[in-house]
Amino acid sequence: MSDDARGDEKLDDVRAYYDRIAPHLRAVEQQNWHLQSRISCVLATIDAYGPGPGGRVLDVGCGGGFLLEALARRGYSGVGIDLSPESVEIARTRLADIGAADRLDAQVGSAYEPPEGPFDLVCLTDVLEHLEDPRGCLRALREQMAPGALLVISTPNRRSLPGARRWLAEKGVPGIHLSLAPIDNWQTWVDLESHAAAAGMVPVSKRGIFFRPGGKVGSQIGRVYRYGSVRNLERRASGTPLGRFGFYIVLGFRPLP
Repeated sequence: MSDDARGDEKLDDVRAYYDRIAPHLRAVEQQNWHLQSRISCVLATIDAYGPGPGGRVLDVGCGGGFLLEALARRGYSGVGIDLSPESVEIARTRLADIGAADRLDAQVGSAYEPPEGPFDLVCLTDVLEHLEDPRGCLRALREQMAPGALLVISTPNRRSLPGARRWLAEKGVPGIHLSLAPIDNWQTWVDLESHAAAAGMVPVSKRGIFFRPGGKVGSQIGRVYRYGSVRNLERRASGTPLGRFGFYIVLGFRPLP
């Protein structure tokens, strides 16, 4: 089997994985503190550096439309794409329910072949870790970005407490197990900067969030994130050097002229 065929087969596995869990992800959004925390930092980056209401957005890996809904409420137009048809249908229904389907749509699509731009804002949330060629993806997105546009990336961080736990699991330490997508290549802060530089982009914002470990202990600790004061504290910490070691890193980039 060729490398291309193996890559296609892995992407098919990722698609099937997200088709299977899409309804569950939609059902537990409001209790998913991982999602709440990282989208909070994504939106903070967009609010600080994005084009504002009326900008045209491309949400790559839009899933069930959680971020698209927030962008719709901020006045954005554009499109979200996702590998999973099941997720796309959920996102479309969601946009229709809030009366935003006339300016925001969701479509099945590939991160390597984005829709035609130009886009003022490109979001790549929880996607890069599922790609075999992250630099190829960023180069393709760079071509569809308007001058001065913002690209926001969030992805799990290899240099974090859960990253250390993953390393121990991969080394076969007893009692440590992980449930991962078929392609799940966690990145680092330096990785993202390097990938973006290769695509002709420079960082304008760096954050990292959600500092708990994984597993049962981490799940218990994660219960404190239901409190707004804890989430506000985390947001303040996200922009400090400590953010580099958060479970999810959230970086914003602009294209070079």
